[in-house]
Amino acid sequence: MQRRAVKATRRGRERAKMLMIATCTIKRLTGNGFDPALGHEAATFETIYTGRCGYDVDATQPTELLVAAANYTITNALAKLPIGTGAKPGDLLEITSAQLELPRVGTKAELVELAEGTHRTAERWRAVSM
Repeated sequence: MQRRAVKATRRGRERAKMLMIATCTIKRLTGNGFDPALGHEAATFETIYTGRCGYDVDATQPTELLVAAANYTITNALAKLPIGTGAKPGDLLEITSAQLELPRVGTKAELVELAEGTHRTAERWRAVSM
């Protein structure tokens, strides 16, 4: 029985990848470095993953924030990635291509929390759109 469950999970992972029709890049903040083009220090990032992904925005109302006289809209989203990407909370995701009109290329989000459990077919991250 256990072998069947493992086999079914592996099959499910391959099928989940087939539904990931967008491409994204995940980057992790590594520190700050001098950017000669900007003339000052800027954040530096390491690319953790580039490849297939899925992205869904939550249908609930976004949260509006006013910080330092600037309005920000925070939208909850679900980022779906293949198992084993190495992503961690705080990593930044950017959609780099999409076969359908949504998600839009250039969409950015911060990965917040990974849903964990037995027999997962994909990494499903709660994300906050930026």
